[in-house]
Amino acid sequence: MNKMPSVNELYETILSRSTLPLPGLEDALTEKAWERANKIHHYLEDRADRLDEECLNCDTRHARKSQTRYVYDTPWDKEESEKNFCSDECADGWLYGGDFAYFTCHRCEREICEQNPRNGWHIQYRDYDGQMTCLKCYQDLIIENGVQREKLEEGFIPGMFFSWGNLEPIQAGYREVKGFINCYVAGKPTADRFRKKALELMNQGKLVVIGYESLGIGGGEGYVTLMVKDPEPVRAKKRRVRHAA
Repeated sequence: MNKMPSVNELYETILSRSTLPLPGLEDALTEKAWERANKIHHYLEDRADRLDEECLNCDTRHARKSQTRYVYDTPWDKEESEKNFCSDECADGWLYGGDFAYFTCHRCEREICEQNPRNGWHIQYRDYDGQMTCLKCYQDLIIENGVQREKLEEGFIPGMFFSWGNLEPIQAGYREVKGFINCYVAGKPTADRFRKKALELMNQGKLVVIGYESLGIGGGEGYVTLMVKDPEPVRAKKRRVRHAA
């Protein structure tokens, strides 16, 4: 790949190919040479920055290397996805102003699509402590700390879809609560019964996780599973004993 010449290199080339100026016009020649060198350099930079594809947003101008954004289509992706645009305006309009905007997870600080394009456009974030948190981080947080008590007390059933058989919490030591496995929740009475059991377990000092098995459109009814485990014991710090000299 050929290296782009600098402004100084272009300037020297232009001067070397110029005819000698008339006496007293030397400054005018160098000024013109600088102007031409800068103009050529700007043109070369513009050409090098241009990609052989159209802007993802406007579809009328070439995308540019300098306007490439790196984002994640899902929280589970390990590799970023390249999105190519022609300008900051097009990039920001497509990423943050469209129907399927991107958000920044406050925990992992990745930019992730709000809805999953590979899975029926399901929402890919949850509210955790008032912050938009991607599903991957949310899963890690609730498995580590249990679901948020405040959500249950406010009338919600906070949880998420885990792998088949609730693999992730089971592997982390959670066990399913008898009578609340694949429990059908439809309306306030059954939801209140489920929440009451979860809060009772929390009052006993347990960690509680809720797995969504299937939910109707809008989340008004569906099947959920209650899981519980004892918190990890807090290890006492060893005290250092100072011996008398």
